[in-house]
Amino acid sequence: MPDLNWPRALLIMLLALGLFFGANYFYQGYFKKTPFLENLRRLEAVESAEIVSERGGDLLVICPKPSYRGLLQDLYAAIEAEAAALYRDPPEIKIVDQRSDRLDEFAAAVSPALYEAARSGDYSEAARQIAAVAESYKLTGSSLTVDAKYLYLQARDGDSFLYQVVELPPLQEGGAGDA
Repeated sequence: MPDLNWPRALLIMLLALGLFFGANYFYQGYFKKTPFLENLRRLEAVESAEIVSERGGDLLVICPKPSYRGLLQDLYAAIEAEAAALYRDPPEIKIVDQRSDRLDEFAAAVSPALYEAARSGDYSEAARQIAAVAESYKLTGSSLTVDAKYLYLQARDGDSFLYQVVELPPLQEGGAGDA
């Protein structure tokens, strides 16, 4: 057996690995992510969408159109459905809002009620408290909606809007009534 030229073998191995990972990067970028983002931008409510790497994972950043007046819950579900069709483990979704100072104050004021509702499950009381605070701030289109996974808070102040999504804790087996 002839002597192996180790430098040449190492160079060939590095080139092969580079080619493999380069082709995978190209495939992910141009055949998966680009069409996925284009599909999201075609949604009626989405102005822009991008995927950024953050904390070792992907983060899907969505900017809704300022003219969107629908429910945040519907927008979030449409985005999740698109992501689930492509990803086995979909990226975290962040919806970027355009808050005014009044909306920032409103978000701070309703935060205790919002997170208490997420913890305790008393959504009706939280909705009443949030509606009262929204009325005192003279905001339009404020609503609190809930599904099995999230609480959705939205409000408008003229052209500014607030969208906040709070993840609900997972359901625990054997609730208080199971004794």
